Amino acid sequence: MEKIIKKISNIISFVVVFFLSAVFYFNFKGFSYVDGQLVLTKQIAQAAPQNGIATIGPSNIRITASDRYAIGSSTAPWTLYEYSSMGCPHCADFHLEVLPKLIQDYVDSGYMRVIFVHFPLDKKSMKAALLAHCMGYEDYHAFVAKLFDYQRSWWLDEDDDRLLQYAAEFGLGYDEAQMCLHNDNTAQDIVTNRQQALTQFHVNGTPALVLSGPDGNEVIQGVIGYGKLKQYFDNRLGIEQTEVQ
Repeated sequence: MEKIIKKISNIISFVVVFFLSAVFYFNFKGFSYVDGQLVLTKQIAQAAPQNGIATIGPSNIRITASDRYAIGSSTAPWTLYEYSSMGCPHCADFHLEVLPKLIQDYVDSGYMRVIFVHFPLDKKSMKAALLAHCMGYEDYHAFVAKLFDYQRSWWLDEDDDRLLQYAAEFGLGYDEAQMCLHNDNTAQDIVTNRQQALTQFHVNGTPALVLSGPDGNEVIQGVIGYGKLKQYFDNRLGIEQTEVQ
């Protein structure tokens, strides 16, 4: 029994170390999509002016991410791009815990809309992104939430069975799912969006937010408490500040 427990502990330690190493590695790397394969390219970081918790980005850039799955009105003056990797624990926390508060405070009131942008840090997250892009509007958001909620179960699987099972729950059969996983056009779109975030906004990890509006783009990187986020958004959007509940 002691040997079994020791063996299990070693496996868990290896998984934790591997995960942390992988996240650190991919945080400073970029993807290129060449002949159906993901190829890593080095990111070059550059200094940029700050605005509180945000970095001021280039103001004349048209963000490539599609608004097909946008949450909120197309007439909202501001758009918040949420760059996330489906296998990232901090991304799951943000999407499940913080994003609903942002939607309530800013999307429902018409100040902004939110666009989720896949920023895969590993091949498993890339597969999840490809499957998500095969969903209809309602199923897309529910599927993303499901994968974040059950992140450990599918991300640590040796195969894709659990991931395909979850896709099937939203009407994506095995054959259709396989077509989605091998859709080079969708894969290229995902990589293009990721590369833009890397090269033009210097996003170096997930989660990351890009607030785009009438007077430019600003980038918030890493885990930020909702109180600080709300203070920033209220100031940036010109809203009279209210106390966070």
